Amino acid sequence: MLLAIDGYNFIKQSPELRRLEQIELQKAREGLIEGLARYKRLKGHALLVVFDGWQAGGAAGRREKVRGIEVLFSRTGEKADDVLKRLAAEKRGGITIVTSDNEVAFHAEKCGSPVISAAEFGEKMEMAKYVDLKGGREEAEPLGRGADTVKKGPSRRLPKSRRKNLAAKEKL
Repeated sequence: MLLAIDGYNFIKQSPELRRLEQIELQKAREGLIEGLARYKRLKGHALLVVFDGWQAGGAAGRREKVRGIEVLFSRTGEKADDVLKRLAAEKRGGITIVTSDNEVAFHAEKCGSPVISAAEFGEKMEMAKYVDLKGGREEAEPLGRGADTVKKGPSRRLPKSRRKNLAAKEKL
């Protein structure tokens, strides 16, 4: 599974990273990458972090690999939101977008890509960290009610887009 994270959006949503950002923005970026590297080691997902580089980025943007995490700075004049929208349109469901930006989330869902809020992904990262420290395995969360053999009333099946989002969240 490929996860694309809206870097500065995630930093703004995390109290710990927000404190680091007040000291120095580079420290907040490094803290985010450190947490993502730990998550990648535990879960094995491919991770891509997109940061705004439109003020200081080059004409072609900048792409680098740090601790197994692909870090992408947008091109001059382009925002990270635009890069995430483009990735969602290109991958068509082959990528999960992590952002709390409503515009990016709406566009990604319209393109068929599952979206997870930054706060929810932060909780998943914390849970993975906790499980790693305890040395145990994560228990799967039950979704909805148990299987019922007798049909009672109208269908309770969620819309396809919601089922797709839930399936993506289960994999995290």
